[in-house]
Amino acid sequence: MEEFGFESEEETQDFSERMTRAAFENTYLILTGRATYESMLEKQSMQKGSIDQYVNTSVLFNPMSKDYSPKFPHLHNEVDRNELIDSMIEYFTETEEYEKCAELVEIKRN
Repeated sequence: MEEFGFESEEETQDFSERMTRAAFENTYLILTGRATYESMLEKQSMQKGSIDQYVNTSVLFNPMSKDYSPKFPHLHNEVDRNELIDSMIEYFTETEEYEKCAELVEIKRN
């Protein structure tokens, strides 16, 4: 029987989890000044592989927005700044990454 390359439910769930993890992690790196969206794209474009590799550059804001600023991406988001940071704190609490939570609380205060 011929295979058509359909993904199983488990593969789809794994992809979704990787995309979610990447979005939270990348947004955290950008907000804390440890990376830029452009540097993430550049790094990924140098890697061999399928388009699936670009899941590693997903973020929680719109980097294509006209008023996007790499220094303050959370200010140029369709979601409220505090809501964005609160959702990140909640995510990192669930994954028990409390140092990241502390940094995000500090960013939110400022």
